[in-house]
Amino acid sequence: MDKNILYKFFEGSATDQEIGRIREWVESSPENRRELFSARKKFDALLLLADTGKYETKQEKQISIHHIHEKRVIRLQIPHITAMLAVVFTLGILTHSYFTTEKKAEIAWYEIQAPLGAKSQVKLIDGTRVWLNAGSKLQYSTTFGQQNREVNLVGEGYFEVAKNKDLPFEVKTSELIVRALGTAFNVKAYPNEATIETILVEGEVEVLQKTKTTGVEKDQTVLLKPQQRLTLKKNTHEMLVETNLPEKEQVVDPIKIPQKKTTAPTVKTVKTTVDLMSHTSWKDKRWRIDSENLGSFATKLERRYNVKISFQDKDLPKYSFNGTFEDEPIEEVLRALALAAPINFSLKGNEVVLSRNNKFKDAYKALYELNTDN
Repeated sequence: MDKNILYKFFEGSATDQEIGRIREWVESSPENRRELFSARKKFDALLLLADTGKYETKQEKQISIHHIHEKRVIRLQIPHITAMLAVVFTLGILTHSYFTTEKKAEIAWYEIQAPLGAKSQVKLIDGTRVWLNAGSKLQYSTTFGQQNREVNLVGEGYFEVAKNKDLPFEVKTSELIVRALGTAFNVKAYPNEATIETILVEGEVEVLQKTKTTGVEKDQTVLLKPQQRLTLKKNTHEMLVETNLPEKEQVVDPIKIPQKKTTAPTVKTVKTTVDLMSHTSWKDKRWRIDSENLGSFATKLERRYNVKISFQDKDLPKYSFNGTFEDEPIEEVLRALALAAPINFSLKGNEVVLSRNNKFKDAYKALYELNTDN
């Protein structure tokens, strides 16, 4: 295989035709797979050498080793230059490892990671495009695209899935599995948040809830239509389906009833006035916020800009906020907040403190809305 084509694939710039050629070549023999691994090693080495002069005076490179399912994974992490800008990495931070046993063939695991303050984008070997939000990681094995199309997600990812009727695409989180053949959807599953969310943009997906006893067996399956969001509450395991669809297009009962008896919580379907598609705009040039309380928005800002936000007044996180941003630095975002809500802010390093602006509150009550339901 032409090394230039392989390097284009590693960079994420290979065409669909070239990716197809690589896939056929890898599947044709174990020798070709080993050659792919060898080329990947050389590419990573060249990447590190090329970046040394660019980063060495500003940040240190880090090499860490961890284990996934008893398989050795070596992670090469290249930090971003500044936490004030949402830098998009074409490949993210791509890692791989190799281990051999007497009875098993050589297996590699890949991990794509977007650190705090940055986003990552990659095109998988099956043609699926993935965007990772800040503080997220995606893992998949070398069997991906051959025996399965399964990925493990921690954090938030947006998926444009390439069609393959023989191999459904599955995104596995701690408590939900999202399955699709060819579609576009968003999954948010940060470990430190109380909910797991899936938003369907186009196509159709099945959302399968894992049981707490086995972690594999499914309690129930929910079918989503475009412009619907499913939210799972981790503490109660209840699921809520929100929809922007007109009433005549809404799903009356989105649940596939299992064959066996189950005590799984009921799934409710409700109409929402919030633009659900705005919650997928984090990956775009224009980041839209629609009727989101300041507490939730502050969490997103912390990840996007790698800052720490604290509130001096306990009622501030309840204020509802709307806005659109185009990769502005954190200072500009905070100024926009101060113009739209009764707040003052201070920024020192990566520490942000928000406090109440009583003069604004008294003078411009009509310009903001206090969400007392939260």
